[in-house]
Amino acid sequence: QYGSSAMVMDQRLFVTFNPFNVYVTQADTKPGCVLRQSNVVSVLEDRRLLEKNEVAACKNNMNTWAFVGDLEDRPQLSCVYKSQDAQNEFLSDPRLGLGEDVYDNDLAKAEKVSNAKKVKQ
Repeated sequence: QYGSSAMVMDQRLFVTFNPFNVYVTQADTKPGCVLRQSNVVSVLEDRRLLEKNEVAACKNNMNTWAFVGDLEDRPQLSCVYKSQDAQNEFLSDPRLGLGEDVYDNDLAKAEKVSNAKKVKQ
C-alpha cells in the first residue's frame, strides 16, 4: 500500500583477525516493505516513528526507508540505499553464473563470448 513488498534477509558476518576467519549465520527471512519516497513523511513521520532530522538525513543521501513488521506495532525501520548495480538475473541467462559474474556489467557481450559459467576468482 505504501511502497514495494520486499523479502528481507537478516544475516550476520563475524570476522576474526588473528587468525583470520569469516563466520556466517543462517539468513533469517522476513516480509518487509520499501517505502516510496513520497510516502515517508505521511507514513513514518506522521505516526511519530521518526523525527524530522532522521527523515532529512536519510533523504539527503538519496535514500528511502524500509520496514519489517507492523507499522502500528513498533516496526523495525531502516534507511536503505537503492543499488544501481542490482540486476534481475532471473530475466537474463542464468548459465552465466550466480552472484557476481565476470560479465555482470556487460551481459550481452558475455553471451557472445561464451555460454559457459564464469565466476570471479
